[in-house]
Amino acid sequence: MPSPVQSDPPPQPVPPSYFSMNIMFHPLNRVPWPAAPIGGWRMAHVFWADIQLEPNRWYFDLLDKYVGWSQAHHTELLMQLAYTPRWASSTPDAPTDVEVTNPPGLSGAPRNMEDWQTFVRTIATRYKGRIHNWEIWNEPNRPQSWTGSVETLVEMTREAYIILKQIDPTCTVVSPAATEARGVAYLDSFLQKGGGQYVDVIGYHFYVSRDDPETMVGLIDAVKKVMVKRGAGTKPLWSTEAGWLGPDMLPPDTQVAYLARAYILGWAFGVTRLYWFAWELHHGSRIELVGPDNGTLTPAGHAFVNIQAWMTGAVLTRCTGNSSGLWTCDLTGSGRNTHILWNVKGSAQFQLPPEWNAKELDSLNGNRAAVEGKSIEVGAQPVLIQ
Repeated sequence: MPSPVQSDPPPQPVPPSYFSMNIMFHPLNRVPWPAAPIGGWRMAHVFWADIQLEPNRWYFDLLDKYVGWSQAHHTELLMQLAYTPRWASSTPDAPTDVEVTNPPGLSGAPRNMEDWQTFVRTIATRYKGRIHNWEIWNEPNRPQSWTGSVETLVEMTREAYIILKQIDPTCTVVSPAATEARGVAYLDSFLQKGGGQYVDVIGYHFYVSRDDPETMVGLIDAVKKVMVKRGAGTKPLWSTEAGWLGPDMLPPDTQVAYLARAYILGWAFGVTRLYWFAWELHHGSRIELVGPDNGTLTPAGHAFVNIQAWMTGAVLTRCTGNSSGLWTCDLTGSGRNTHILWNVKGSAQFQLPPEWNAKELDSLNGNRAAVEGKSIEVGAQPVLIQ
């Protein structure tokens, strides 16, 4: 575990929107609406290349359906404005990894900026009042996602910002979200070249590869330092993707622990919205939230429900870790104080401070037990003391 930095939680209560989700809803799969509260939905399969099939041929059916679902379930959308159709791409033969069946070229900048302007204006006009949050591109520090220059992406962000704000002045524009530790330099360059003045929110993908969630703390700190250095320190920071990707599944108990700790630490260190990746991802994710039927919650799925119940509406005042691996997070709200504890080094006894007046211990599986005695055993999975 890296040495903890000073936690910097927002002063307001944790809102439901913090617990957002990437939901794929692949058109060929049957995926019911999530059996868990979802604070926001970042969509897939409705990129520029999916919508504007040719210069004068548009396909809106799937996005219309998504927008209808979001309204029926009162769930705010985050729309990615990304991935150039091959006919418009400046690098039509460049590889892309958005989806294995996609043609090449999607990672390229548009040959003609007017094509980008037309796309943004068409989408923003059609969905005004129904899509409020717009994200400019995806993981531009990866060549499979972006082969253009930083300067071109700043220009595209500026053009999109002007159009979006003209059509809906109240909308929110999110910056291109770089990913992993190697993306910090890209964000620095994007902001240094003026990109920050054309976004309302800084987006980032806080993947920490095969490390534990506490590694996110150092990455969040690095991103925030760049934001401050480049004059964007007062803008909200959203993690529009976070999770654990890879071919091998984590043990179920570890999945529970990692998901909950990621959401706790994200808020504690200044992330104000976190979109988990992804709700129904079974291949390539090391943490599954639903079973093969895409509906039944796994233990990690239940942990997603319960960590929301612990945090939503409460103010997280402090979150610290020590050299023995113990993390303690204090929350207040509704006239009571609660505490979340875990230990990254394994199970250990924790002496309960008398001033906590601890009565009950909640687990991430939904169980509640009376606190007996002056100490409890704390392990890798967070527990709530109240």
